[in-house]
Amino acid sequence: MGPAAIPETDSATDAHRTDSRRPASIFRWLLAGVVILCVGLTFKISDYFAAKSAVQAEVARAHGSAELLASNFRLEIEKFRLACVVLARDPDAQAALLETHAEKLRALDEKFEQLSREMHAAAIYIMNAEGETLAASNASLASSFVGSNYSFRNYFQQAMREGQYEQFAQGLSSHRPGLYVAKRVDYMGRPLGVVVIKLEFDALESDWKRSFDLAYATNQQGVILVTSVPSWRFEMTKPLSPDEQTRILQSLEFGDRRLKLNQLFETGQVALVGSATGLLRPYVEVERTLSSGWVIHVLVPTRAAIGAAVTSARILVLSLILLLSALAGFLVYRRKNAALKSERMIAERLRVLNDRLVQANKLATIGQIAAGVGHEINQPLAAMASFAQNGLTFIKSGKWEHAGENFARISELTVRIGAITSELRGFARKATGVTAPVSIRHAINGALLLLGDRIRTLGAVVIVSPKAFDANVIAEEVRLEQVFVNLLQNALDASGNGALIRISLSVRDHMVEVGVADNGSGVSAAARSSMFQPFSSSKRDGLGLGLVISRDIMTDFGGELVLASPKHGALFIVRARHAP
Repeated sequence: MGPAAIPETDSATDAHRTDSRRPASIFRWLLAGVVILCVGLTFKISDYFAAKSAVQAEVARAHGSAELLASNFRLEIEKFRLACVVLARDPDAQAALLETHAEKLRALDEKFEQLSREMHAAAIYIMNAEGETLAASNASLASSFVGSNYSFRNYFQQAMREGQYEQFAQGLSSHRPGLYVAKRVDYMGRPLGVVVIKLEFDALESDWKRSFDLAYATNQQGVILVTSVPSWRFEMTKPLSPDEQTRILQSLEFGDRRLKLNQLFETGQVALVGSATGLLRPYVEVERTLSSGWVIHVLVPTRAAIGAAVTSARILVLSLILLLSALAGFLVYRRKNAALKSERMIAERLRVLNDRLVQANKLATIGQIAAGVGHEINQPLAAMASFAQNGLTFIKSGKWEHAGENFARISELTVRIGAITSELRGFARKATGVTAPVSIRHAINGALLLLGDRIRTLGAVVIVSPKAFDANVIAEEVRLEQVFVNLLQNALDASGNGALIRISLSVRDHMVEVGVADNGSGVSAAARSSMFQPFSSSKRDGLGLGLVISRDIMTDFGGELVLASPKHGALFIVRARHAP
């Protein structure tokens, strides 16, 4: 009996199957790699545009702050310049220089002292042609300037030569820095001496510290002279040559200290507005140059704004990816189990997905307005700290009534902060899906409160019809407020700086109609045709979901959201069932 035939082994069959599955496995790995690469690239792109938008918003706010600072600074100095001109023409001052009399000089001391108090000047004094101080506002004090000779001071020499001069320097007696405004006193074409007003910026610096994060003023050489950060005074924003350093030391303008470069500029943490490194550095600088040579600076911290914007963008992108993944999974599941699906299950899944999309849109909106809400809260917090410090001072001095007023103001500010945080917390809350009579007043006021900082930053004006406070509609307050936030955001985006937004109300056929109109460029025919289609947006970094979600919300309430055709700008009309 011959040997039995050997059948094909299972191992050979398995090897054949493994070879046939290998291309499919490689394809799946390649597909997974491409998907991961696309997701990573999407996050990178969204991060970049979110950061860029956040920095632009902060810079726009800083431009407004710099303009305000420069204007106030200019007015403060002009007041003292004018006073110096008037004093140089004062007959009493001229008489004191023409003929020295002790009685006249005492009278001039008293005049200077009273004027110094009224103007909040640090000192007012007059010197003869040799630089000797004859009368001063501090004549009655131990630190009196009377009898001192300041002919070596640059402001005296330049004023005698040119007629007037201004110099920021540190006082030799008081050791306090200030601006010396000097004006030559002439009589019949003959120079008699110089009158000087010293201006100290303590009050101005305190205002800057309370109102702005980092603000300061420099001279033409980049030396910080007036600042909201006292430790920065007499530091440099750019290097000076050794010769310039030596000249400043010899002049004793800033005492006997050698100037050093400010740490932020030394370590390269500051970028000028418009530079390519604006997104890479912690601070962006906005400047305003005055005609007198002063330069006003506002430093904008960018990390917090960029972080909030990037987080918001990532949440939105992640929500979109999850939504698309859920939709893809749902379609696969539907193909495999079509016979087992019921209409009720399908409707429920779509409702859940829609709720997630609505919540994702709401979280993205919160990310956009978080910096503004933070600014709304920072202002009362700074005021509370000031009132608390003043209250303690009043208590120590026994002024109980004044202390009570300060603490009452603190109580009012805590109520304001509570209103802002309560509104933000309510807006972030997930919708319940239960409709009831809702006040149009509350929904509109809530949206305006959340967007208040952005409205003020853009210099926008929002006009609300008085009728808008007289109607209730069938809706859910959180979702109705979300509709108004989306519409107001779009109006501000479309109109930009100086936007004019009108909110009107009318009641027709048991329906309440609320119109939100702006003065932007309007809606083109092409954009109008796809306005309410998902992922269709005229904004460069927009996803095109806000209007779609808003329309779905109003449909769920038994109403609608439509785009009207005004002659100018855009007009969206929100229609909801009237609740008498």
